[in-house]
Amino acid sequence: MTPVAARRAPVIVRTEPGAVVLELADLLDAGAGAALVAAAEAALATVPDRVDIDLTGLQSWTQEGAAALVRCREVCGDLPDGLHYRTGRGPGRAALLAAYS
Repeated sequence: MTPVAARRAPVIVRTEPGAVVLELADLLDAGAGAALVAAAEAALATVPDRVDIDLTGLQSWTQEGAAALVRCREVCGDLPDGLHYRTGRGPGRAALLAAYS
């Protein structure tokens, strides 16, 4: 029997000084988008200065997943330093651009 790789959680939550970082990997679809919004809402309980969404690990995305990025902006709108996106070139950047087009 060949071992199967463990499935990675759709959102990894990390803390940095003053910020909560929500890291996405692989696919940003409707399910991962819902998990992202839930993680953003949960992050507010820690009263961070800001929330960062790290899109650098994305491999692909759907329009429904990209829409969650806009929803997260609404959720985090009252934070002192707001919401920030971390992107590079590639799918993460494309998803962000599609979300706000």
